[in-house]
Amino acid sequence: MADFKDQIVEIQETIARIEQKLDQINIAQASIRDLREIKNRVYKEAISGARERREIFATLDAIQKSIAALQANARARLDRRTDIPATELRVGIFVDVQNIFYAAKPFNARLDFEKLLELSVGKRRLIRAIAYVVQSPDVDQSNFISMLQQKSYEVKRKDLRQRSDGSAKGDWDMGMAIDIMRFVDKLDVVVLVSGDGDFVPLVDLVKTLGPRVEVISFTYNTARDLINSADEHIPIEEALLLRNSAQAESAT
Repeated sequence: MADFKDQIVEIQETIARIEQKLDQINIAQASIRDLREIKNRVYKEAISGARERREIFATLDAIQKSIAALQANARARLDRRTDIPATELRVGIFVDVQNIFYAAKPFNARLDFEKLLELSVGKRRLIRAIAYVVQSPDVDQSNFISMLQQKSYEVKRKDLRQRSDGSAKGDWDMGMAIDIMRFVDKLDVVVLVSGDGDFVPLVDLVKTLGPRVEVISFTYNTARDLINSADEHIPIEEALLLRNSAQAESAT
């Protein structure tokens, strides 16, 4: 009887060892599966990463080629600009009317837009002259705008916006920048009539694309960085001013 019990115990122990082995095998198999899954995932990520790297490098290469093309175009434009006669230089004039209007106030004067055009163009070829006007609802600017149009300016108008706190906002910085970039490949000279320092990045960009940039403004009211950034700064002086009279038109 004792031998039988001993045999049962031995069988149970054997079964337990077998089950333990089976558990170990299952754990090992599970670990192997996990490792295989990890390997496959890493492999897929590596392939995906390689694809992404290729795409990134291809994009960077395309960007570099675009930069090189722009630089080559800018060099060609610069070379062309120095070679062509002054009478063939294409000029675009962009006037920040509000900026100049307020800068002229301390002189009890206003800008002579006809003389401004003559000075800006000289012997060169005018492509476009645009005056950017901010309209106030309580000021009649119809005569002023008609005068600009008669003197060959295209007039772009924007309404002065009243804020809820009672202050007002109206500027053409973004609109002027968009127009200048729209015309940049059709111009050899960009004339910016403004003293606003916010135009410095635009001036730097335009110069890299080829055109010469001339800034016309009141020196006292012009950002130093803008003067330094421009190829040339032309100060507005007495010869470009009209003294205000009681009937003088308002610009804003």
